[in-house]
Amino acid sequence: MELDFAFLSDSAEVANGKLYVLGGAFDTIWTKETPLILPRITLVMRFLLTPAEVGRAHNMEIVVLGEDGKRIINLATNLSVERPPTMAAGTKQSVPIALNFFNARFEKAGSHSVEILVNGTSLKSIPLRIMLQTPAPAN
Repeated sequence: MELDFAFLSDSAEVANGKLYVLGGAFDTIWTKETPLILPRITLVMRFLLTPAEVGRAHNMEIVVLGEDGKRIINLATNLSVERPPTMAAGTKQSVPIALNFFNARFEKAGSHSVEILVNGTSLKSIPLRIMLQTPAPAN
């Protein structure tokens, strides 16, 4: 299984095999204070499965780690895709995914990461920095 791409966005959805993304491909969020609660953050991914990988369950785990290595979010699920009958033999199956996280809470500023694992193998690590804004100097 190949992870063709993965990035963070403000919002995304999949419709008719297409990804519709708003505010995508960032790695830094600026905030005035912590803890920071994000009303919504979306992990956008597209997997490519070979014919041998289609029609069986694959264990997928998404882990958001804090700067200290502690798990902030841990989501485990199965990814199972059936091959459409009209797809040509030998063609890779494209699987777009928009995974929404609501009210994600980050206790501290710093360097975080979003880890994507499939069948126990790490496929991608996406950096996510939470940065504190410094007040403008007084004149």
